[in-house]
Amino acid sequence: MNKESGVIILAIFSLQGGGAERFVITLAEGFRRVGYEPHIICFKSQVDYLLPDIPIHFLSYQSYRWLPKKIRNRIFSKVFDLYVRNNITNNPSLILSNLWQVDQVLTHSSLPNKVFVIHNTLSKEKTIHTYLTDKSLNSVYQSKNVVAVSEGAKNDFLNIIPNTQTLTAIRNPIDQQGIILQSQKNEELQDFEKKYPILKEGYIVHVGKFKAQKNHIDLINAYAKSKRHLPLLLVGQGELQSQCEELSTALGLQNQVIFVGFTPNPYPFIAQAKGMVLSSIYEGFGLVIAESLALGVPVISTDCDSGPRELLPKHNLVAVGDIQGLADQIDSLMQNPSHFNSEFDVNLLPNSVAMQYLNVV
Repeated sequence: MNKESGVIILAIFSLQGGGAERFVITLAEGFRRVGYEPHIICFKSQVDYLLPDIPIHFLSYQSYRWLPKKIRNRIFSKVFDLYVRNNITNNPSLILSNLWQVDQVLTHSSLPNKVFVIHNTLSKEKTIHTYLTDKSLNSVYQSKNVVAVSEGAKNDFLNIIPNTQTLTAIRNPIDQQGIILQSQKNEELQDFEKKYPILKEGYIVHVGKFKAQKNHIDLINAYAKSKRHLPLLLVGQGELQSQCEELSTALGLQNQVIFVGFTPNPYPFIAQAKGMVLSSIYEGFGLVIAESLALGVPVISTDCDSGPRELLPKHNLVAVGDIQGLADQIDSLMQNPSHFNSEFDVNLLPNSVAMQYLNVV
């Protein structure tokens, strides 16, 4: 790859709470540690996370929404290119495009060394988002350099778009030391323990947006079927939160299922938990699984397409949609957390992952 400028650009729509957004921040830090100059460019000035000492740039995609869709992304790609050339570099060593809205823009960019990062299983995304058609996906990703965040996501992508310039699987970076340090800043958790003293006796936790992919409904129903020896903490926000709160109340769980909301630092809640539970219908990688393992916290998960089975042993997994099976697994986790301990893979450390990305183009 071209190393002359040493500049890495990571583009994403915003830095609102989400796994892809954490990925960008963590990987940017990884590039800095191996001697490159990372810049993060957002298309919206929304930041929910604690930011590292890395330049952040904001472009206003909203200002161009009045343009017809057919030309909007092409025009905004020129805005992006001009901004990069005037304010950062004429010759970036690497540009990483993240998530569909940004990918639609940067597919038209004339800047060199672009790589499109696929954070999820596209076949499942297509069933939820009808605008993701084979035609639209091919128009963006065909003949491009593409990285998927797991082998499963890569194989799924290949079934939809077989004609890329390069296609690689690189798992997400996990800043283990940084996560451990953040987990020790537990003032917010202490406030919750004052409000809910039951938490001091132990709890299990789920971290993720309240959206269809994360399948909180099955999780709450499974928890209701369990023996409920420990409360369940739900960390996150999203459009389905009120529906989940209503279900929890209808099942009489309002004192046992605790809604924390979004926090830029979920790691104290994870670190102090007896275990993490995921109930996703699909994942690209399962970032919170790897983060939990980095903190030495046991994890159980649905065996959804891509991600969890690459991070966890088979006995930690349960079939998607098996509510009773998930309830039984939750009981086992609450009663014997150490049975689900798994090793953290040091190949996920940011320096290692950054070097893998530097070899893509």
